[in-house]
Amino acid sequence: MGDLQTRAGELSRRGFLIGSAVAVLAFAVACGGGTGDGGAVAGGATIAHKYGETTVPVNPQRIVSVGYNDQDALLALGAVPVGVFDWYGDYPSAVWPWAQDLLGDGEPAIVGSAGTGIDIEKVAAAAPDLIVGTYSGLTQGQYNMLSALAPTIAQPAGVADYGVSWQDQTRILGEALGEQERAAELVAGVQNQFADTADAHPMFAGKTVLVGALKGPGQFGVYGPDDPKVRFFTELGFVNPPVAEQLRSTNFAEISAEQLSLADVDLLVWYASEGFGDQLRTELDRTPLYQTLDVVKDGRAIILDDEAAQAMAWSTVLSLPHALDNIPGRIAPLMD
Repeated sequence: MGDLQTRAGELSRRGFLIGSAVAVLAFAVACGGGTGDGGAVAGGATIAHKYGETTVPVNPQRIVSVGYNDQDALLALGAVPVGVFDWYGDYPSAVWPWAQDLLGDGEPAIVGSAGTGIDIEKVAAAAPDLIVGTYSGLTQGQYNMLSALAPTIAQPAGVADYGVSWQDQTRILGEALGEQERAAELVAGVQNQFADTADAHPMFAGKTVLVGALKGPGQFGVYGPDDPKVRFFTELGFVNPPVAEQLRSTNFAEISAEQLSLADVDLLVWYASEGFGDQLRTELDRTPLYQTLDVVKDGRAIILDDEAAQAMAWSTVLSLPHALDNIPGRIAPLMD
């Protein structure tokens, strides 16, 4: 995630803006009593994460998601959050069409956005008994403030911020909610769909793929192996070229047209948020060197910028089936 056109906040998401840390923490402690449990009764699962371990309440009822896409997994597991983080998309309650049916009559409060960061006061106002942020970049300071309100599950340890896989996210939240069996069923169902789709498209196996995006006017970037959009293709049988493998420490890096010309790949995928595909096309058209690439001349480059592309980018147990129903069939003719 790092393309210019991705929702003004995606590039800045690594620095949540919270305002005055001292004033907000004082508010958090006042609301939560500084106990770290928000008044809830603990005794449920103990979840390990980047900042330690959190014991969650049994059967939490008021869950606030400060993760970029955690609401999808919560909804899939039968929990309607009372607060959500608005990543992008301009949909009611920050819930995309593939998850709206599960939202039902729920109207979770928006407790932050990619452009402004987490609003601690809004989180507190939602009176949570559990806060989750598995797909996030929570800092220690943010975690401290949130955990003063209620038990808080941050991003997993041992993976990059915003690097949790959809499988692990679903399992972690399933354990937190006491829905381990349901989580396992959900994961298995989507994994089976990946396997079936890969079997139906044997031309994907072993082919190299590079996923890029527009970073700025005349500037392009590529995603690393741990980015969800890249994982989507590797789970279908594609493999990463050396230029992508070098990005293990980050999920997105700028690349020049000259460097791109050295990346001999079988498939070049350009990702854009909805409404920004034309801007990307314009920038590519005005880059002469790009037009000389073999992958471009051979018709093995594609721009993905519709709702299915966003489902791929969200990469959740709810969104991925939509992406799998729509994207592989558009890629297959390019690989014949």
